[in-house]
Amino acid sequence: MEENKDTPKSLDALEYEDNVKPDYAPEGFESSEAFLKDMREEYQLNLDYDRDNRLQALDDKKFAAGEQWDPIVLQQRKGLPCLVINSVPQFVAQLTGDWREAKRGIKVVPAEDSDADIASIRCDLIRSIETASRADRVYANAFESTVQCGDGAFRVCVDYARDDVFDQDITLKPIDDALSVVWDRLSVDPTGRDARHVFVDDILPRKEYDRKWPGQPISELSKDVLNECLSSGWVEADNVRVTEYWRLITRQRLLCLFNDGSVREVNAENMEAVMSKHGAPIKTRTAPITFAQMHLVTGFRILSGPYEYRLNRVPIIRMMGRHVNINGRRVRYGLVRFMKDAVRLKNFWRSVAAEQLGYAPKAQWIAPESAVEGREDAFRKAHLSRDPLLVYNDDATTPPQRLDPPAPQAALLNEAQVNAQDMKDVTGIHDASLGIRSNEVSGRAINARQREGDIASLVYYDHANAAVLEAGDVINQLISQVYDGTRVIRTIGEDEQQKFIRINDPMDPNSPDLSVGMFDVALSTGSSYTTRRVEAAQAMMDAIQVWPQLIQVAGDIVAKAQDWPGADKLAERLKKTIPAQFLEGEEGAEAGPQISPEEIQQAMMEMETLRKENETLKMDKSLEAEKLEIERYNAETQRIRALSDNEVDGNQLQLNAISKILDTSTKLHASEQKQPPSTTESSNASPSE
Repeated sequence: MEENKDTPKSLDALEYEDNVKPDYAPEGFESSEAFLKDMREEYQLNLDYDRDNRLQALDDKKFAAGEQWDPIVLQQRKGLPCLVINSVPQFVAQLTGDWREAKRGIKVVPAEDSDADIASIRCDLIRSIETASRADRVYANAFESTVQCGDGAFRVCVDYARDDVFDQDITLKPIDDALSVVWDRLSVDPTGRDARHVFVDDILPRKEYDRKWPGQPISELSKDVLNECLSSGWVEADNVRVTEYWRLITRQRLLCLFNDGSVREVNAENMEAVMSKHGAPIKTRTAPITFAQMHLVTGFRILSGPYEYRLNRVPIIRMMGRHVNINGRRVRYGLVRFMKDAVRLKNFWRSVAAEQLGYAPKAQWIAPESAVEGREDAFRKAHLSRDPLLVYNDDATTPPQRLDPPAPQAALLNEAQVNAQDMKDVTGIHDASLGIRSNEVSGRAINARQREGDIASLVYYDHANAAVLEAGDVINQLISQVYDGTRVIRTIGEDEQQKFIRINDPMDPNSPDLSVGMFDVALSTGSSYTTRRVEAAQAMMDAIQVWPQLIQVAGDIVAKAQDWPGADKLAERLKKTIPAQFLEGEEGAEAGPQISPEEIQQAMMEMETLRKENETLKMDKSLEAEKLEIERYNAETQRIRALSDNEVDGNQLQLNAISKILDTSTKLHASEQKQPPSTTESSNASPSE
């Protein structure tokens, strides 16, 4: 069997090169001509089946862009006002804005407990892929197309990480025109998950096609093939349709169950290694495995391929709007489809009102012939002149009279208002949802009306979220195929912090292996991380007001959540003051040995006991100090009292002595007054005499 038949190109061969051998036959076909013929038939059948939906979707997109007048009506109103009051983008923007505002996150769920750490790394890797791919814009582009015409699409692909390396990265890319994708007519899933084949068209100028793929001029095609390509649009006068033809192919694989309970896929390449490691299998069975295979083709030539991935679906993701099955015929539509009649009528009535206002001033004068004879042009063109003076003939019996222009018919404006309300009723988006003041006055009433508008559009959000989830599933399946070698990858955590991880390194036991494991995906929706961070910071500050002790056990987290300069430095300083038992993971390991929750609880109980004992001792010491203070006070009081008593007694003795001296003095003075006076000698005698 030929090599080019059985061996598809690896994931390293991603450039569209002219590397298809002349005798190449795709898998399942005897020749490339048979493959191309089958491809053209499938393409035409899918196109014919969905033709009505595609034509109406194209008209919806044109209508949303402002092409809102029917060509026949435009021809009939040639020279008359044909206004376009385009409020459709506002209705579309209401849905796309709500969807853009919500944050979606792809979660990787492990199938086994041992894969929990790998699942976390895969989740962070997917977040990094979305960031590098500007996934928000990719999703929003597809969602806006879904709202407009009921169909949108984007793709998951693999590109080289840089121009100078061989490493590859998974990326998300938009498909600008959803109608360039032709889906399997048997597919009914809103995300295209059940599609067995998909075409993605690209129209190239003839010169560009000849430059990129020379070697087989269109002029050398056989007459039958050329006529078929011309009739089906594969070849035009100046353009050539180049198509990515994706299809699912199924191959059989051999699964073996070994004594250690492991199930391995065995083939000719790994049989010897698996047997030497696990021994002889105890059970074997064949199981199907699906690949998504792509050939780059025109209607008459295989340009490149095959390129294939081990996937359970094609990597083209569909985002569908509303759809209904009518007796086997599926009708697909978006928000614009049933707004069009109301918008057309509104444009018509407003145009007629403008027409009446525009033509009314042309018949504003009435006059006898004698009054305006020779001056007819001045009166006819009075509405075009800024001259306030109009002169009529002197011999006129009756002067000209000016007639006020008629007011536009109120019925025209009333009909326009009715049509505006019809647009709201059809879409379910009312004034409150559009930010227009209505009869709701309370906040509860406004929120209720806005909620009704959101519920009316829930089907769009649901299908869009399902498409994002499918993209996550495709990326999850590709990770083990693309990131299968030793390399350093960038991951982004839920807190938007970047990390670089070395993966698949056999020399490092701590290096995660992303090429193994079973994982599923889930989708989480909510506000963005920035919004949640602001809310969390405010909640933490409120919690500190209620419980100030929180700063002692989580001060670094509170500071880190703030959004002001220096918050990170403050968090680092506060972390040094946090007890080791309150730190977790690497932070706790840096601060000290890890402590189990039971030990933490026991330590907290002991701390509480010590605190109570300390309070008791403090109370006893306080009582003893108070007792000593009272005793000291009593002693001081007694000393002061004793001093006071002694001072009183001394004063009394002194008073008694003074009183006695005074009494003695008085008596002596009285006795001297009674005795006669003595001589000098007598008075000078000594006491002995």
